[in-house]
Amino acid sequence: MAGLIYTIERAFTMLSTSIVQAGFFAGNMSGEVPDIKMSSFTDNLFVPLFFVLGIITLVYSFPKK
Repeated sequence: MAGLIYTIERAFTMLSTSIVQAGFFAGNMSGEVPDIKMSSFTDNLFVPLFFVLGIITLVYSFPKK
């Protein structure tokens, strides 16, 4: 579930960045176009931690034959 929320957050961040840049270009605004920083995979400590824990849980949850 956390991965889904993180993916949705990244998608909205990319969309909002595009909207801001498109507004600057469409309005012929002078000055510098803002460079909005997107969060990386390791900015939030819990994302890689829960990713690794989820992979470990998936590996151990499959029955061994």
